[in-house]
Amino acid sequence: MNLPTELPQIGIASKKQSTFSFLLCGTHEGNTDTIILVHSDKRKGKTFLISIPRDLFYKGRRVNVIFAKYGAEAFLNEISWITGLPIDKYILIDMYAFIDVINILGGIEIELEEDLIDPTYRVKEDGRWSTMYYPKGIHRLKGLEALRIARSRHTSSDLDRAERQQKILTAVKKRIEELGLANIGKLYKLIQTLLKYVDTNFTPFELVQFYNEFNNTRVDISNVLSTENVLYQTYSNLYLLNEEQQATMDDSFDKGAWILLPKNQDWNLIRWYIREIIN
Repeated sequence: MNLPTELPQIGIASKKQSTFSFLLCGTHEGNTDTIILVHSDKRKGKTFLISIPRDLFYKGRRVNVIFAKYGAEAFLNEISWITGLPIDKYILIDMYAFIDVINILGGIEIELEEDLIDPTYRVKEDGRWSTMYYPKGIHRLKGLEALRIARSRHTSSDLDRAERQQKILTAVKKRIEELGLANIGKLYKLIQTLLKYVDTNFTPFELVQFYNEFNNTRVDISNVLSTENVLYQTYSNLYLLNEEQQATMDDSFDKGAWILLPKNQDWNLIRWYIREIIN
């Protein structure tokens, strides 16, 4: 995509009554595995889901370790600075909660735009082990199947993975709407399950208020910070070196791990790109 060559300093936007932003994060074995910025706008009638890659390298560390190491307040402050949006609420949910939640809902329906094959992801069906494979098309998924599709990453890009996760979240919202408030039993079980797994600074009243205000907005998905727009990929032990210094490194040099940074190391680009999405 065409990026601006010069940008003024973009700060954190002021809060508006018509908009609300929070972070929805998935955890696996204590690590923040998925980070999704949720931004709802009543005037536009849209809720934007924007995936932030866990390998984004900020202040000498991946962003996904900030929550576990420094706590929720620091995590929200840093993501607010990175994105340029005021964020003070979060929902942190264990990835395995999706199994129970989706089963309680009776399954969800999503459409895969291409075959999903992952030979590194072994699955057991009817007592037999096989390679994970879901053909292109519409699928009715139980909880475990939805988790597999959300987590598979070895034969598809992080961009594809993020888009599948957003599709699953949208399908969950749609399924809750299909059940309707008359299904008190299922909704009560859903709340019980969520309370086992969710860490949040929302109060129950705030969640109800958010649902009432923004439930009718259309969900805008497939927004992902990636190397296809404002990020580039490098090694954690190389990014501070210029090209000439990098060229002098021999094969024994420990390059570190793969990380993602904003192009030209300009954090304004991320804030600019997010405003392009939501505006």
